[in-house]
Amino acid sequence: MVVKLAASELEIGRRLVARKMARSVVRILPEADDLTAIHRIKKQIRELLWHPDNPDNMRACRALVRQQARLSLAYERRHGKAPQ
Repeated sequence: MVVKLAASELEIGRRLVARKMARSVVRILPEADDLTAIHRIKKQIRELLWHPDNPDNMRACRALVRQQARLSLAYERRHGKAPQ
């Protein structure tokens, strides 16, 4: 059985997802690993934007946005579609 998982479900962990899917064997698609990294960066950016008055947060946020753009372009080159 092949189950497509969203990046947010990958954050939960393979064991929890397997339990959630009624103890079925879950095979994660190869592009999911790339999506996980992109999802983590999005989450970090959201957390940093909670305090926009802190200059250190804004510098870190800009660096994360650049890294996210590089990962998104790499994902698009590898898989032929934009990350979801």
